[in-house]
Amino acid sequence: MTPPLPPPSGHSLAARIARAGLGGVMRAAVLRALYLLPALVLRAFRVRILVVSHPERIGHLAGEMDAFLKARALGLELPMRPMVLLPRGTSANEAMTDYWSGVLTMVRSPLACALLQPLRRFSFVRHPLDKYMVAIGGTAEYAAVHTRWAGRGPLLRLSARDVERGWQVLERLGVPRGAWLVCFHSREGGYSPGDEHLHDYRNSPVADYMLAAAALVEKGAWCIRMGDPSMGPMPPTPGVIDYAHSDVRSDWMDVFLCATCRFFIGNTSGIHFVSGVFHVPCANANMIPMSALPMGVHDLGIPKLLWHEGESRYLSFAEILGSSVGSFRFSAEYRAAGLRVVNNTPEEIRDLALEMLDRTNGNAVCTDDDERLQAGFTALLRPGHYSYGATSRVGRDFLRKHRALVPAHSLP
Repeated sequence: MTPPLPPPSGHSLAARIARAGLGGVMRAAVLRALYLLPALVLRAFRVRILVVSHPERIGHLAGEMDAFLKARALGLELPMRPMVLLPRGTSANEAMTDYWSGVLTMVRSPLACALLQPLRRFSFVRHPLDKYMVAIGGTAEYAAVHTRWAGRGPLLRLSARDVERGWQVLERLGVPRGAWLVCFHSREGGYSPGDEHLHDYRNSPVADYMLAAAALVEKGAWCIRMGDPSMGPMPPTPGVIDYAHSDVRSDWMDVFLCATCRFFIGNTSGIHFVSGVFHVPCANANMIPMSALPMGVHDLGIPKLLWHEGESRYLSFAEILGSSVGSFRFSAEYRAAGLRVVNNTPEEIRDLALEMLDRTNGNAVCTDDDERLQAGFTALLRPGHYSYGATSRVGRDFLRKHRALVPAHSLP
């Protein structure tokens, strides 16, 4: 029997017709012909249109732009005149977008963006930024950029206007002007219900962060719970403001809080990248996959553990990072492998927060044994792991508690 013909390749004419129909392919060809000359002019003047992978998500909007601009300043990008097409009202945070407008050409007019959009069809004009943060199956280049940028200041600073009105809002909420803040955020499933089934392994309850908040309030902090109204409400807690459910939420206030706090307690949700843009250190709990450590040079992180259902035990760090498990990016992959994702405990998150507080105060103490455990974990990271090249650290007390999961052969 004659075998069936193979399906048309994704870039063949037959495949394009199958996807868009003959009319769609013809319209695309006409557009390409009309825009070819303008595209060649842009190329001649080294203009490139930057493509943020998910501008509707604040982590990508903040992190990819920051990574590109720092890489460009470091000479890691080709010389170009960058431009971004982002119609007003389509980005995750208009205030963050406006801040980027101050450091590069940002086209915000919906009409202008619609007219210029076909130019992104030309590969010699289009400049994708997904390599910095998406990197499914590979290393995100943002980590290396952070490492190379160490010692330099942030690209962005809050405007005097945002600083003044931000403190005015906090005073109305009962926070004294000049108080020190810690923002925290726990990822829940309401923000993006359309693809929640793919990513629910990243979630964790906000209740698990309250022990850390209480410990910080005892030290004198005001803690601000970040997020949006789709998240579950918190019970009233002294010294803790449920900003996610307040009537003062706004794009500019999100940026102000992330940039003003002493440090941010986060997870794999992207809002902590806003703090990172302003060089505010992040202490991220519930990091997963295990190869995804925080990016910043002053950041701390602790990963979720993985319980093997069939063998009734935790996988060691070497078993995870020495296999594809260390890079799983979808919930179904964990289920198919018979693995249960285990959230960090409230005590582990509290210890992480207090270590970060000590680090910001210059009082952190690590023993020689702590450094051996740190080096042992880091030695397991390899090229191709998501955060390979990052110089952030794993939480000290987490490694002490789970030292049995650090293989002896990786210890110095």
